[in-house]
Amino acid sequence: MLDTLYKISEQNIRETYLIGQIVYVSEVGEGKHLHLNKDGKLEYYRIKYEALTAKEGTEFFCAERLRLELEKKFQSTSAKLKKNPLDLKARQELETNLESYLKFSTAAQGKSQIVRNFLFFSLGKYMKGDQGLPVSPCEFTQKILNPITIATSDLTDPDSKLAWAANIQIFTGYELGFTMAGYCK
Repeated sequence: MLDTLYKISEQNIRETYLIGQIVYVSEVGEGKHLHLNKDGKLEYYRIKYEALTAKEGTEFFCAERLRLELEKKFQSTSAKLKKNPLDLKARQELETNLESYLKFSTAAQGKSQIVRNFLFFSLGKYMKGDQGLPVSPCEFTQKILNPITIATSDLTDPDSKLAWAANIQIFTGYELGFTMAGYCK
């Protein structure tokens, strides 16, 4: 990957890379972008090929790597909390996960849409009850407002717009459910 980036930067050409689009899956009523496969690598729900300059390619690969690490943290914490919902260390990880996501969103501000797409994540799989919590639901919608604004500013793809709209409903339902259950103060 680094050799390819060096080659591109030296020759000032565009290179085609495999990226993923945000999709809306009408059967489940939610949006999807990426997931971890059984080997712990990122896979995209809809693959797209995009010609990127060296700068764009570098930003894309950096964002992809950071998002991979975030996804691993989300899944690790949710697995711990599924096993033991009262684990205080895992509950602290919920806050840390959200803080990491918020820092990532700040770094993605002003970047291309393919980089900002990495701000998209689906809570649907966690809300079905077969996994634990990936991020703290308490005051979640207030905390995630800025990342949503960053991710959706100048969004033109109708499928992405629909996916984000569905996710916003899931986000608010996530917080509301836990607040009503007394989990959040």
